[in-house]
Amino acid sequence: MTLFHFSLCAQHIESTRISSAVLDQERNIWIYTPWQYEEYPDKKLEVIYVFDAQAREYFDLVHAITQFESGQEFAFIVVGIESPFNREKNQSRNNDFLPKATNQETIKKYGNFSGGADNFLNFIKTELVPYIDKQYRTLPEKIAIGHSNGATFISYSLIKEPDIFDAYIAISPNYAYDDGQLVKKFTKLSPKDIKTEKMVFISNSNENTRTADRWAGWSEANQKVIKLLSDKKFTSKIHLSTKDFSVTENHSTTVPVGVFYGIKAYIDYQFRTGKNIIKYYEDLANNNLITLDPEMVNTFAYECFWNQKTDDALIVINWAINKFPKAHNLYDSQGEFYEKNEEISKANTSFQKAMDILLSSKNEMDKNEFNEKMEYYKNNLQRTKKATTNKF
Repeated sequence: MTLFHFSLCAQHIESTRISSAVLDQERNIWIYTPWQYEEYPDKKLEVIYVFDAQAREYFDLVHAITQFESGQEFAFIVVGIESPFNREKNQSRNNDFLPKATNQETIKKYGNFSGGADNFLNFIKTELVPYIDKQYRTLPEKIAIGHSNGATFISYSLIKEPDIFDAYIAISPNYAYDDGQLVKKFTKLSPKDIKTEKMVFISNSNENTRTADRWAGWSEANQKVIKLLSDKKFTSKIHLSTKDFSVTENHSTTVPVGVFYGIKAYIDYQFRTGKNIIKYYEDLANNNLITLDPEMVNTFAYECFWNQKTDDALIVINWAINKFPKAHNLYDSQGEFYEKNEEISKANTSFQKAMDILLSSKNEMDKNEFNEKMEYYKNNLQRTKKATTNKF
């Protein structure tokens, strides 16, 4: 049942209650779909899951930042999961996020308000994710974002159920919980437990005893986990990115900057790294989840190029040309990338190839379109040839 709905520039936000058999209660979730979801009715999107959405600003922050960071090229569905407080039912966010404590001091500190992480994880896996996949046009890629104990939870999910999420943005996680329980669990984590490579982002603020006693052990536990995940044995299984905001941010102000840099780290990893782009989209195409075409793969290459990653752009455009050798525009893009890299001879060859293939397609094209493209490609070639002449 939809309780709340509005749209802005074809973006939509819905609030829906899910009756959970696992949790034995109803849970409110928020779903954001970007304008691309409405504009292209066959388009499927990756999904970001945001925890602590009972504080609506977490959910709103994430879907807002995705619009700035992803721009026109790609977009995400964003799902916010609420963890409400109910004293009578011993329900709180910590019940959802924290695994069962074993340390007596921890048990005394949290009382009945912790220890339900396994149950909550079961809800995510067996009820929420299947619901979202059924109701919306989703791609398999799932990203989890959590702050504080929400970050503790998504880290716990990497250990306990690594197949649920593909990327983890953990902002100021509480790895000191229960005498470093998660540190101990990460120590036992084996690369064999992780089937596919995961992107993990971990950040921290000034959570240390210099600012408050409540942060005792946080910084040390954080560094221990980072060191464990940086071990070379995880090289092919975990792509780790970290940010230290201890000089500039506190536990609250770290949220917006952590979300920004976490999402950016994920986008750079997945959509602006040549080998990852190729693997990701080849897998989607092989599973009939998308249909690749020259315009699409050209866009993938330019996403790298526009973000000053020309070498990655060349990796992608060479893959694209191999897939679509008769697409003249791909050679023009290749020439532009070579020119940016000051590989002028290769740029000349690419621009000439674009003209040759365009000429072979002349009879199949509109005359004006053909003339316009030919003029454009000629100008590119003349420019690089002139550069070669001036060089000598």
